[in-house]
Amino acid sequence: MKGFFRLISCSCSRFIRFFMITYPVRPKAAIERLIAVLQPLGKKIDIAARKRLPWDKGHSPFLYIFLEGEMSVSRISDGILVATAVDPHIFGFSEMFHPMRSNMLRAETDCVLYRVETDVAEQAIEQHGLWRDVAEILAFHTNTMLCRDLQIVNQRTYPIVCHYLRELDALSEETKERVNILSYVQERTGLSRSSILNIISSLKTDRHIDFVRGGYKLRINSLPE
Repeated sequence: MKGFFRLISCSCSRFIRFFMITYPVRPKAAIERLIAVLQPLGKKIDIAARKRLPWDKGHSPFLYIFLEGEMSVSRISDGILVATAVDPHIFGFSEMFHPMRSNMLRAETDCVLYRVETDVAEQAIEQHGLWRDVAEILAFHTNTMLCRDLQIVNQRTYPIVCHYLRELDALSEETKERVNILSYVQERTGLSRSSILNIISSLKTDRHIDFVRGGYKLRINSLPE
C-alpha cells in the first residue's frame, strides 16, 4: 500500500511538471468574432500609459475591447500583476456575471480600447449566438490562471525567478528596452527585491544571463535547472 501511494505521488508530480509548461491556446477566432460584433456598439477610448480603468460607472458595468498597446490585470488586494495582454482581447466577462471587482485593469503603454455597456453586449451576444465564444474566453482565462499558479505557488524562489526571466526574454526587443528585470519579476510574484537581485546577480556573474546597466535588455544565454 505504501508503494502504491508513492507511485501516485510520483505520477502527480510528473503530471504537474508537464501541466506547468502546457499553457492554453488563446481562442483567437472566438475573440475575433466577438470583437466584430461588439466593437461597433462601443465607445472608443484612448488610454495613456499607467492609467487604471474602472469596471463600471455607478451600477452600469462595462466590457473593454482591447485593440492596441499593452494592458495588464492586477489584484487589488496586493497589486500582484497576474496577466498581460498585447494582442486584441476582451476584458470584463467575469465581472459582468460576478462583479467581485477584485482585479483592476491598467494600461502599461498608450492603449486603444472600446468600452461597451454590458446590457448592450448581452443582447448582441444573444442575437448572434456567441455564448460559446464567451465560454471559450472564460475557460482560457481560468486555465491561464491555473497554469500561472502551478508555476509559482509552493515553488522555490529560484525556479520562480527563472520562469519569469524566460517569459521576459521571449518578449520583443522594444519591450525589453523599457522593462526593468527586477520590477518585472517582483510585480508578478511579490518576492522580495533582495531575493530576486541575489539570483539575477549570480546568474549574470556566471554568464547565464546578460543585461545592460540598470537591469534592462535581458538576454538569456542558458539557465541551469
